[in-house]
Amino acid sequence: MAGPPRRNEDRFYRYPKNRIVAVLPGDENLSTALGKLSELGLSGPDIDVLSGPDGARRLDRTGARHGLRARLLRMMQRGATEVDTLRVHEQALRGGHHVIYVPVRDKDQARQVATAVHDAGGRYVLFFGAWTISQLPG
Repeated sequence: MAGPPRRNEDRFYRYPKNRIVAVLPGDENLSTALGKLSELGLSGPDIDVLSGPDGARRLDRTGARHGLRARLLRMMQRGATEVDTLRVHEQALRGGHHVIYVPVRDKDQARQVATAVHDAGGRYVLFFGAWTISQLPG
């Protein structure tokens, strides 16, 4: 992977399967996390970053901006843990923070990425598996 991560890309952010997702409180934390991820061989357009109020709008917690299918998906997520996660991410973004999405191949890489993100000041570090969401320690 080469190049910068995707930033505030205008698309609908669905369930981030096989990804580590975390809140980073500031630009320096984001820069540090991206550096640590690069050291692990992870960089480029496979990493997504949402930032600030514009990122919150793009996250579209209710699905309203992305049509009927998006609203239905968000309605199905309301009974799941993901609704709490979406709310935390939206609040963090509205507060000027960043949310980073990092793809991982396996549990070992997930632990490495979680540690790197924690070490960079990341909070609410979660792994989104096929059927589970789990908080990972740093």
